[in-house]
Amino acid sequence: MQTQDRSLHIGCLVLLILVIGFLVWIASNAVPQIRYNRRSYRINEKISSLQQRRPENVSEEAWTECVAWASIAHCNICFSEGHTSYEAMCRFEEQLDEKLQGEVDLDTIEWIGERLAETGPHGRQYMNKWREQWKSMHEAWGQDIQP
Repeated sequence: MQTQDRSLHIGCLVLLILVIGFLVWIASNAVPQIRYNRRSYRINEKISSLQQRRPENVSEEAWTECVAWASIAHCNICFSEGHTSYEAMCRFEEQLDEKLQGEVDLDTIEWIGERLAETGPHGRQYMNKWREQWKSMHEAWGQDIQP
C-alpha cells in the first residue's frame, strides 16, 4: 500500500513539475510578445493621431489616405520581433516622438516610411515596394495637395 502511495506522490510531483515547466515556457514566449504588441499599439496610436493634425495645404482625402498608409506600414513592418526587433521599434518610437513635436506635413509621412525602412530587412523590403506607390499617390493627388 505504501509503495502505491509513494508512486502516486511521485507521479503527481512529476506531473506538477511538467505543468509548471509548461507554464513557464508559455510565459517566456507570451510575455515578450505582449510587451512588443503593447509598444507597437502605442506607436500606431501616435501615427493615427496625425489625422487630427492635417496641414492646410493637403486635402482631407489625401491626408486621410496618407495617415492610413503610415499606420498600415507600421503595423506590417512592426508586426513581430521576426519582422522588426523590439529595440529597433523602440528607437523608431523615440525618433517619432521627436519628429511629432514640430509641425507635420506630407514630408512627415514620408519620413515615417523612410524611418520604418531603417528598422531592418523587412522594413527595407516593404518600403522598396511602397516608394513607387507613394510617387503614384503624389501624381494622382497633384492638385489636391495644393491649397
